[in-house]
Amino acid sequence: MKLKITSRARLKGTIKISGSKNATLPLMVCALLTYDEIILQNIPHISDVLMMMKLLQDIGIRVIYQEDEKTLRLQKEALFVNLKKEDIKKIRASYYIMGALVANDLNFKTHYPGGCSFSKRPIDYHLDAFKKVGYQIIEKGEELIFQKLKTSDDIINYDLPKPSVGATINVLFISILRKGISIIHNPSLEPEVQQVIEMLKLMGANIIQENNTLKIEGVDHLHGITYKIMSDRIEAGSYLLLAASVKRSKIIFQNLDLTYLEDVLKTLKQMGLHFKKHNNQLVVKKTKRLIGINKTIDIYPAFPTDLQQILSVACLKAKSPSTIIDKIYPERLTHLKEIKKAKGIIQLVNHQIKIYPSYKLEAGSFYASDLRCGFACIVLAVMANGTSIIENAELILRGYENLIDKLRGLQVAIEEEKDDF
Repeated sequence: MKLKITSRARLKGTIKISGSKNATLPLMVCALLTYDEIILQNIPHISDVLMMMKLLQDIGIRVIYQEDEKTLRLQKEALFVNLKKEDIKKIRASYYIMGALVANDLNFKTHYPGGCSFSKRPIDYHLDAFKKVGYQIIEKGEELIFQKLKTSDDIINYDLPKPSVGATINVLFISILRKGISIIHNPSLEPEVQQVIEMLKLMGANIIQENNTLKIEGVDHLHGITYKIMSDRIEAGSYLLLAASVKRSKIIFQNLDLTYLEDVLKTLKQMGLHFKKHNNQLVVKKTKRLIGINKTIDIYPAFPTDLQQILSVACLKAKSPSTIIDKIYPERLTHLKEIKKAKGIIQLVNHQIKIYPSYKLEAGSFYASDLRCGFACIVLAVMANGTSIIENAELILRGYENLIDKLRGLQVAIEEEKDDF
């Protein structure tokens, strides 16, 4: 898929933020933890969600998707593991299925997850946790063979070297139905993890948050629930950065939770963007050139790593230099090559991204090597003089619902490029 985008000096319109991708995917997998029906509301129609639906259907989950109502009904039937390598490799969040199958004490075969390849992201924390509850895991190339060999200890401590969203959620999955007490030290407490904790507790899980630990006391069963998913803070931040990048913008944001965007809004305010809260909306105005910023990317509530690439692009037309340090994924650098194609002045110095005023960006052919790099390329194309092509753009649809329609609603000149045969 290719997108053709022509530069714009002004954006105007209203955008409604969709449900959170990073919360939806693990919440869908919770259906493996109960035989009752789970109803999820505010579901985004994105390719990652559609792929997770297929994976769940392939192992015995009844899936009913009511797209018009943004509602997903899930119910566990007879489990049979039939995971296909090509499907597992399409989505990184497939590792949540590993945790839920372990929670069901099943023996099964699967593969390493796929997803964006901007850096090496091993799943060692996950595999170590599965072994603690009595599993032997045999690796045969990309294949993983899970065998339950023994019962686990009454009390298990999980010490995460770094807070990990995926590992924290998987440890929750394998702990809530296990007889005994589990304690997660140094867990991730990102908003999406908090959503999983909240829903599991409403389903009957016994989870206590104390300081920097999560204590889980196993229960016999969980019950069904109807649960509304939070709005996507990364999608909101992406469009906020788009608004900041164009010479003149006035965009009204709907269905966003400002609680989870505090550092993003603070950063953009420091850079010179103007905000006005009105009822449950946020009106954003850009009328002046941005001011450069020094920003450190870190765990929540700091500025999110998923917005680092887009922030890098937004800083190109600031009137002063910027420096960005990403402590979460310092190797998330695929966008640097694309920025240089547009004659943007950017360099990596001692793990610091240095961005300099680049007033004459040139249109070109950009490559979306991963999801967030893809949206960064969209912002770059809107800023650059002329018409640009974004290749591999289907990756962007993994995390942005109704991408083309939403951008057109903001007056972005965008269309899908068709190959001529």
